[in-house]
Amino acid sequence: MAEWRKTRPDLADAIVCDGLLPWAKDFLPPGARLGEQLARFRAQGCDHISLTAAAGADGPVEAAARLGFLRCEIAAAGDWLTIAVDAASIRQAKAQGRLSVSFHVQSATPFAPDLDLVEAFRAAGIDRAILAYNEANSFADGCHEPRNGGLSALGRRLIARMDACGMRVDLSHCGVRTSLDALELDLAAPPIFSHSNARALFDHERNISDEQIRACAVRGGYIGVNGVGMFLGVAGPQIPQAMARHLAHIAALAGPDRIGLGLDFMFLAGSDYGFYHAAKGRWPRGYPEPPWDFFQPEQFGDLVAALEAEGFGAQEIRGILGENYLRLALPS
Repeated sequence: MAEWRKTRPDLADAIVCDGLLPWAKDFLPPGARLGEQLARFRAQGCDHISLTAAAGADGPVEAAARLGFLRCEIAAAGDWLTIAVDAASIRQAKAQGRLSVSFHVQSATPFAPDLDLVEAFRAAGIDRAILAYNEANSFADGCHEPRNGGLSALGRRLIARMDACGMRVDLSHCGVRTSLDALELDLAAPPIFSHSNARALFDHERNISDEQIRACAVRGGYIGVNGVGMFLGVAGPQIPQAMARHLAHIAALAGPDRIGLGLDFMFLAGSDYGFYHAAKGRWPRGYPEPPWDFFQPEQFGDLVAALEAEGFGAQEIRGILGENYLRLALPS
């Protein structure tokens, strides 16, 4: 049992879900193994993690190959790791002492050639998709797109297809107008922000405004806070405390029953950050020179302590750690 659980009886059996962990060959340093990093999370009390199978401008071939790559990495890790498809199977895996994973995509570009690919990827295990990753695509504008144009007509048709087959609409990385357009639609399952922080606390284009937070809450959605130092405005040791402040701010607007964790941990030890140098001309603001700081799995105890210091009670912390995610962020 993780140390932070041992000292808190009310949280000893709390389920912990991380709504976002990217693991793409393009970003990884030589020798990186998914199983080794997931084992770190498991040792620190994490029970479920959603893995990224596509991002940026990836098409269907890249997304399918990445999904296959992830499944191979999971199979190689051992029987302590399993794939889960819904809240019930995540809870079952926890009861068996296993860490579970699921899959999402951080861009809708895998669906661009044909909207029938939505159902195909849903059947392959993709349960959530971000509409636009930072920049514009044929469906929507991303958060760094200067025109802030919102959804296209094709984007609205995409959302209808996603909603019909049970794939959740994710608005992290999307432009302000895109997110507000999507939140105005009549959907069976409201859109979510899987890993977005409060722009009122740190003014970065990747963060979301109070207007976006309120709109998400009104629609019955969910907001996960990430642990990326550059989006929090702090360095490594200060990340848990900054996350707790952002969670408290969002809770004051949306309610503590609508928030959780989308840590966005990137394993970059030994990386040459080539992906950053290739993209920095397109994202000129808010991305400092590497190396970058991320929440580390060994900081879960510090995060729980920071949440307590912000005034969250045990039941609210249980919700933030995972119960809210299971209730609001997964396909029904």
